Amino acid sequence: MIINRYIIRTIHLGTFMALLALVGLGLFFLFVSELRNLGEGTYGLTQIIKFVVLSLPGKVVEFMPLAVLLGSIISLGALASNSEIIAMQASGVSLAKLISPVIQAAVILAVLSFLLADWVVPDSESYARSVKNLALEKTSALLVREGVWTKDESSVLHIGQLLPNGIARDIEIFELDEQGKILSALKAVRAIPLTEGWELHQVEKSIINDKEMMTVSYDQMLYEGKLSLRLLEVLMIEPRQMSSNDLRAYLNFLDENKLEGRVERMIFWQKMFAPLTIIVMCLLALPFVLGSQRQGDTGQRLLIGILLGLAFVVVEQLVIQLGTQFDGNALLIALLPNITFLGIAIYVLAKKQLLGSGRGLFFRRAQA
Repeated sequence: MIINRYIIRTIHLGTFMALLALVGLGLFFLFVSELRNLGEGTYGLTQIIKFVVLSLPGKVVEFMPLAVLLGSIISLGALASNSEIIAMQASGVSLAKLISPVIQAAVILAVLSFLLADWVVPDSESYARSVKNLALEKTSALLVREGVWTKDESSVLHIGQLLPNGIARDIEIFELDEQGKILSALKAVRAIPLTEGWELHQVEKSIINDKEMMTVSYDQMLYEGKLSLRLLEVLMIEPRQMSSNDLRAYLNFLDENKLEGRVERMIFWQKMFAPLTIIVMCLLALPFVLGSQRQGDTGQRLLIGILLGLAFVVVEQLVIQLGTQFDGNALLIALLPNITFLGIAIYVLAKKQLLGSGRGLFFRRAQA
C-alpha cells in the first residue's frame, strides 16, 4: 500500500535525522572527554580517534530508542501539520490502519538495532575499551581479534576471552626455558580466579622434550601465575558488551557453579526486550500528533519527546535497581517499563479514538 510505504519511509527518515544528531553529539562529548587523557602513556590522538570510531555502533544502539521517539514525533508531526494525516483519515484510513505502518517501521528499526547490538557492538566496544586501557596502562600485552597474548614470568599466555569477575575462557599457557624454547603447552576450557592464580578446568597439558611429547589430561589444576590484576581488569569484558548468546552461556555457567548472577540476568532480559522498547517508543509518538495541524507545534512535540524519553530512562533505571536489590523476577522487572509506557500509549490512543468518533458523530448530526 502506497500510504503505508510513505509513512514507513517518513518515520525512518525522521529517525535517521534524530539519530544523526544524537550520535553526533554523543561522539563529540566522548571525544572531548577523552582529550583529558591525551599524552598519558601511549594514548595519543590516533588512539583517541580510534576509540571514538569504535564506540560508534554502541552509541547508535544506545540512542536508538530516543531517536525513534523523537524522529517519529517530528516526522508524523510534520504530516499532521500539513494535514496529510487528516487527509488520510478522510479517505478512509482508520486509526488501526494508521498504526499498522507505524509498527512495521518500528519493527524494522528494532531488528536492525538488535542485530547491531548482538553482532557488532560486543566486538567494537571490547576492542575500543582494550585499545584505550592498554595504551593507558603501558602493558606489554598484544591485543588481537582472537583474544590477547601476554607474558607472565617464564610463561606466555593466550586468553581467548575474559568474562566478568575475572573468569576466563579458552586459555593457552606456554612455558619457556631461558633460551625461549617451549617446555610445555597447556590448554584449558575455562579458568576461575583465586586469591593467587587461576583454577583451570578441563585441562590438557603437553610436556615437550627432545625425544617425545607426552599429553596429560586433568579435570582441574592450579596455575600459580603472577598476572597483573590491573591487566585483567583492563581486558575483562563487561556483561553489557556481550552478545545475547554469550551472556546466556555465561548465565548457565553461573547457575552450574552456584554463583551470583542477578545483575547479569537483568542485563540479559534488557537485551531481549530492547526491540520491544523501540516499538513502544514509536507507538508512544502517535497519540501526540493526531489532531494537531499547527506548524508551531513542532517545538512542543520535541519537548514532549525529550521528556518522555527521559521519563522512560528514569523509570527503567529505578525499576531495575529496585528489582536487583530485592532479588525480583528479572524477566518481569525488565518488561515492566515497556508494559507501563505501552499502556500509556494505548490509553491515549483509545482516548483520541473516542474523541475522533465523537467529533465525527457531531459533524454528521450538524450536516443532517
